[in-house]
Amino acid sequence: MVAYELFVDAEDRETRTLVQEFSRPLERTGRKVTPDFQDWVEAAEVVTAIEERDRAWRSKLPALLSDILIALSARDIGATIFAHNRADVRLIRRYIQFPLHILEA
Repeated sequence: MVAYELFVDAEDRETRTLVQEFSRPLERTGRKVTPDFQDWVEAAEVVTAIEERDRAWRSKLPALLSDILIALSARDIGATIFAHNRADVRLIRRYIQFPLHILEA
């Protein structure tokens, strides 16, 4: 899912090349982290809560689902999320506690 997010946001050839170079060693390790059943249930609870409490975000919920699942998977393995999009991850963090580092532009 993280690879998907990186590749989908790579808007030009140079960025796609950088993402490929970054992800190649990760792919070679063979380690896969995926959301489990409970993560999907919790993601549904978070989406429902955002829908009810943060109505301004309703139109963005389909895009946030991936980020929610990434946050849950990272939390499961004790990983830190590194992100540029402050608003999205801070919204998610209201509902899920996970290690977070905001990258400065």
